Amino acid sequence: MDSAGVTAFEMEYGHWVEGQTSHICELRNALSTPIGDLELRMLVESGMNQYFELFSMKAAAAKADVFYVMYGLWKTSAERFFMWIGGSRPSELLKVLKPHLLPMAEQQVLEVCNLQQSFQQAEEALSQGIDKLQQTLAETVGAGQLIDGSGMPHIRIALENLEALLTFVDQADHIRLETLRQMFRILTVRQAARGLLALGEYFERLRALSSLWATRPREPA
Repeated sequence: MDSAGVTAFEMEYGHWVEGQTSHICELRNALSTPIGDLELRMLVESGMNQYFELFSMKAAAAKADVFYVMYGLWKTSAERFFMWIGGSRPSELLKVLKPHLLPMAEQQVLEVCNLQQSFQQAEEALSQGIDKLQQTLAETVGAGQLIDGSGMPHIRIALENLEALLTFVDQADHIRLETLRQMFRILTVRQAARGLLALGEYFERLRALSSLWATRPREPA
């Protein structure tokens, strides 16, 4: 584990959340005023770039400690409850977004449904790959005997298998990235703005829920 890389990511992520909070306020204000599509498009592109920046930060952090990223150790407890290979499950995020995008044209509805089905299949394939890797690792480590040193070849194989985790995290983030790209290709600029606002508010509520859970009154033991 590269603790310096993880520490750097945590600082960068803290700044990212601050920037995200500010952008959510901008979007909320813009959607409540008669703003032109050009200005709104600039806000949407800025919001998309923020998510692209996050994926880039995560890729660097995963190289420092893939388990840290995979299990969302930088996230709040409620966010971690919904974790899937280092982030949110794209098909579930689509379910969060869809009510905020209405009304949609018939063609848009069809494309979003196709997109959701496609990403669900990709998620299932990655989940099956993770399950297979876990099984292989368990068998490899279980076959080794570290006490007398005879298990070292097995451990080397296990370490090589663990490197595959980085690929799974990268692929999962690629699906999340493509979900955003494809959704905002399908949507109008105002729908895209509403979608980004809904997505940002969703994560804000999860962070707020985590804070409320952590500070809830406890009954005496």
